[in-house]
Parts: sequence; C-alpha cells; structure tokens
Amino acid sequence: MTHAFLLLSLLFLVPGAVIWRARPDLRPLMRRMAVVSLPFATTERLFYPRYWTPKFLFDLADHIGFGVEDVLFLVGLSAFSSTAYAVVFRRAPVPCAGPRARPWPRAAAGVALALLAAGALLAAGVPVLYASAAAMVAIAAALVVARPDLLVPGLLGALLSAALYLGLFLVFGALVPGVFERTWRPSVLLPGRTLLGVPLDEILYGLGAGFAATVFPAWAFGFRFEEAPRAGRPRGRAPRGTG
Repeated sequence: MTHAFLLLSLLFLVPGAVIWRARPDLRPLMRRMAVVSLPFATTERLFYPRYWTPKFLFDLADHIGFGVEDVLFLVGLSAFSSTAYAVVFRRAPVPCAGPRARPWPRAAAGVALALLAAGALLAAGVPVLYASAAAMVAIAAALVVARPDLLVPGLLGALLSAALYLGLFLVFGALVPGVFERTWRPSVLLPGRTLLGVPLDEILYGLGAGFAATVFPAWAFGFRFEEAPRAGRPRGRAPRGTG
C-alpha cells in the first residue's frame, strides 16, 4: 500500500470520533488538545527517514519536513490519549477552585519545554523516539509534583493509551501485512523487539503520550477529574473558557 501512513492516521482518528460522539462533555478538552498537538507535527523531520520511511501525500515531508498525515495522526492521538482515563473511569474535567493563570500561555510554555527537552536529549545522542517519549514523561512528571492529584490519572491514562495504541497498530498491521518490516528501521535501544508484531518503541511512545496528555491539560487549563454524572443527572460545569 503506497500511503500506509495515511491509513494509520485515519485509524487513529476513530477512537476520538467515538469519544466525541459518546462524551460531549469532553469535546472542549479534545479541541484544546488538538491545538496543543499541532506544533509536534513539525518534528516529523527528526523521525523521517531516520526512524521510518513512509510515503507522504504530495511528498510533503521531503519539501517541508512533515505531512498531512502527521497532523491527522497527532490530532487523533491527542483526542484519545487525553480522554481515555476519563472515559474508562467515568471521570469529568471540573475547574479547580481559586485563581488560575492564563491557560494558553501556560500550555504554550509546556509545549516549548517539552520540545526543548526532546532537543536536549537528541543532542546528547538519545534516539529520536526515546527522546520524544522521555521528554513527555519528564515534563508530565514535573507537573505531577505540583499537582499530586494527577499521578493516578496520569498512570492509568498512560496504560489505557498504550493499550489503544497497540490495538490500532495491530489493526494497521493486519490491513497492511509486512508494513513494520518494510517501513520501520531497526530500533537502537530495543533491536528487533516487538509486542504481537508491533515495534516496542511505538508502545513506549504510546505510554509517554498517554501520561503527558492526561496530566498536561489538567495542569495547563486548571481542572481536576471528578466522577462524571450519571445519565439523567445534571452535569457539572465544563472548564471555563473551553470553547
């Protein structure tokens, strides 16, 4: 299949679409995380062709360093990794009490720190996928120090996101047999290691993304997780300014 990455990106949109339909209260969070994820699309130039060699629509990665597929993939990943914990454990985002700093500058600062941390690890010789995952975990762990209530949601969100990530990759591998052998380059730290045929590198990335995507928006946009109201009961307020 020529555009396998496009298929993978479309598959990654499916869980978010289901959550969007089933949990309207999580839509503001998903919209915010879609915006927050966009700067990371530009990091594709660090992965291609060093880590993998997919074919991009219009060969955009060769011209501008990333493609349409990166945007779709990250929007899908951010949608389900930021909400998996809330969906499975019936939690809803509720605004924290007290004054809060402006959320979007906080979010921008967090994204910038994550990119800088990943850049520092790359400069130190850490392979790109591990640098990305480690940067996400490190920034989120620092935020947990300030918000200890996010530790359990973050860890559970990481496990759930990794499970979804693995499931989507298994579907992808079934639809495009041999794609991992043809497109992914051998791992540096985990040479040839797979889980059910999926490169373990990718599962580690899914874990890091789930941890960060659960913790980061709660810190940046000032909300906590509380039990979601049952059907027929009035819902609590969504986080202020979630648009």
